Amino acid sequence: MPGVRTSRWVALAVAVATAGSGSGALAQGFQQALPIPSTEAKSLTAIERLFAPLPPPTLTLFPEARSALQDTPAFFRDSKVEINARSYYRDHVQNTPNRATLNEAWAAGGWATLETGRLFNLVSGGAVFQTSLPLYAPQNAGNTGLLLPDQQGYAVVGELYGKLHLSETHTFIAGRYSYDTPFLNGQDNRMTPNTFYGYALRGSLGDADTGPAFRYGGGYIAAMKPRDADVFTSMSRVAGANVDRGVGVGGGLFTWQRASLGVIEYYSQDIINILYGEGKYGVSLPYGIDAALALQYADQRATGANLLTGSYFSTGQFGARLQVGRDAGIVTMAYTVVNPGYAMQSPWSFNPFYTDALALSFQRAGENALQVGLSYDFSSLGLKGVAAATQYFRGWTAAPAAGAPLVEDEWDFNLEWRPDWKPISGLWLRARYGLARTTQNNSTTTQNEVRLILNYTVNLY
Repeated sequence: MPGVRTSRWVALAVAVATAGSGSGALAQGFQQALPIPSTEAKSLTAIERLFAPLPPPTLTLFPEARSALQDTPAFFRDSKVEINARSYYRDHVQNTPNRATLNEAWAAGGWATLETGRLFNLVSGGAVFQTSLPLYAPQNAGNTGLLLPDQQGYAVVGELYGKLHLSETHTFIAGRYSYDTPFLNGQDNRMTPNTFYGYALRGSLGDADTGPAFRYGGGYIAAMKPRDADVFTSMSRVAGANVDRGVGVGGGLFTWQRASLGVIEYYSQDIINILYGEGKYGVSLPYGIDAALALQYADQRATGANLLTGSYFSTGQFGARLQVGRDAGIVTMAYTVVNPGYAMQSPWSFNPFYTDALALSFQRAGENALQVGLSYDFSSLGLKGVAAATQYFRGWTAAPAAGAPLVEDEWDFNLEWRPDWKPISGLWLRARYGLARTTQNNSTTTQNEVRLILNYTVNLY
């Protein structure tokens, strides 16, 4: 079958070029790891992402291998191998009145996932091997997040887990695994995502497509492998405390048609307690217009012996976002404000607030922030898979806890291509640029950020 062979070898060429190449106070917004949405309904909030994993690859390199396994036990028959190849160039320049700082690297790698089918229709398992290798990595320009801080490559078993399938909709997971929650997630905007060591129970009740539904998750996370590391470290040490503590996590999401309400709690003894909640409601308006209003709030405070900062703190942040979409265009407007007493903390991932940008997080004590954005998917105009977005952010605070009065703003631009041609289905190319400026005490700091990213995801069989 020539068409199948062509797809297979084109796919292998892309995978080898990206995964096999190589010889030897930034914001990390939760939307950065997602494609530009083609409709307003596909623009997910932080808790919605927890219960809406990315779809599997559409291209399979060796479908005949799947056919050969049809008469074997489910443990083998339903197994899968997925390759996510990635190549990433990042250039970040920060200019202050006294100095200029450069962070630059080009890396290739990604990860390969092996997951088994069920044994006795009860248990299954999986493993994920992650790697990042330097293609271009100047020694004096490290800390890009693409490699180890010293610009060296790494390889690690990022996930190694078992699943106990209590039913079709309730699963217990233990071991090294990836989670995607508002304040504890993969932060997948470098070469490989964060992964975690612990256990969790996840499940759902009802059918979100036909009526009310409730989805839940909870567990205990003891350690974390940061995205630019090859070892697991206790959650409290990753947060910045010199002790070993884990994090208890629990939450849920209630949905009914286009309305949703979710809450999630994180508790780490002697470190921090975070309570996060969000609600969203969408409507369809005349002239083919869809709109959605989302609200979010997070409360953070020290716990026990106050080992994170050495003293007690308490803060919070509120956010509101309005999105209006028609056809493949979406207009976004958002506002957030932080408690004036203390800055917000993001100890284990990027923060989930709407005004988190490419370079700035707008989470200083007392900071107000506005966002205006526009995105468009050009597929309907003949440019299949091409989408673009631009966003403007502006923040300001005069809270004493943030120092002298401050004003900061940022422009972000994003261009991407996800072709639907079968031989390269699963390819995702992105070019991103951010320009940020912070002014305080009559001194201005600027940041320029360039990111060029190639992703290629494919099933082996």
